[in-house]
Amino acid sequence: MNREFALSLLTEKRDLLKKILEYNHLDEKVVLPDEIMNSSSAQRFLDNHGLIRKLSKVSEGYFDFESPANRFCFCSGEQLELLRKLLCASICSQILISEIKKEQVTAYREYLGEEIYAFGFRRGSLYIPAYLKNRIVSAFSSSEQAVKESGDAVLSNILKKASAECIEKISYKPESSVSLDLSDSDEKLIFDCTVKILCLEIDSSCQNIFN
Repeated sequence: MNREFALSLLTEKRDLLKKILEYNHLDEKVVLPDEIMNSSSAQRFLDNHGLIRKLSKVSEGYFDFESPANRFCFCSGEQLELLRKLLCASICSQILISEIKKEQVTAYREYLGEEIYAFGFRRGSLYIPAYLKNRIVSAFSSSEQAVKESGDAVLSNILKKASAECIEKISYKPESSVSLDLSDSDEKLIFDCTVKILCLEIDSSCQNIFN
């Protein structure tokens, strides 16, 4: 682990440190075995956290969370599924606003859900710059495909940068077959927008994990 990153965990990134400890089961309370609890040494262990920690289960920990993409393994599957749909609505906000055919409007409402559909009309349209939304939408063969798969494609683009260890733990597996061709600066921007949607629309505590 990078020294500067380790120091930041002990100072301003305490919420992230807590998640890392939970991930490695280092926050679990150590139970004294009966042979110690029933001996004259029990109080010495109870008064000394260092001795108790020596009794904890030894396992190979994973601490490589300097990469923000790895931190998505701290999100639940439900959170990531909601994030996917919110991204769809945000990326395709202009499609939702401009569509006038009743059957298509109905299809989008049913797929996204009423609240997320309305989100795309309102504040959701403000998260991602128009040029980047257009670039992502252009990767799909139709507006309908973009509304259904753009969020999945963005998450796939982000999560492919996570380590194999974290990908295995992430509760959401992207399924879009569309690969986005984005510049490094656009990838950083869409990542920042994705985290902002996660923190402001789904779980504000995530801000302390990704910042």
